[in-house]
Amino acid sequence: MRGHGEERASISKVMTMTILDVPASAFDPRAILGLGLPAHVDVLLDQAWTSAWLIGRLHCADGWIALIQYVDSTGYERTVRIPADRVSLPTVRPHRSCRR
Repeated sequence: MRGHGEERASISKVMTMTILDVPASAFDPRAILGLGLPAHVDVLLDQAWTSAWLIGRLHCADGWIALIQYVDSTGYERTVRIPADRVSLPTVRPHRSCRR
């Protein structure tokens, strides 16, 4: 019970959103939504595909966002959010000895 003269504290909420480019084609997120976490995936970073761990999936007003961890070219582990359309299931890459 509030006493006479007490003021009620005001709590404000702040929401931060990420603005993304609209994908060129329709993206079907079912492939990554069905994965158990963490999951090994390939991601498109700096115009090249690299291996990463998918550690989270966030649904925003403008689509799905993937939370990934990867090791950058300097050897540091990075955790970043990227558009889900830049995430792919891992592909089987043949070893050099298997190529003809």
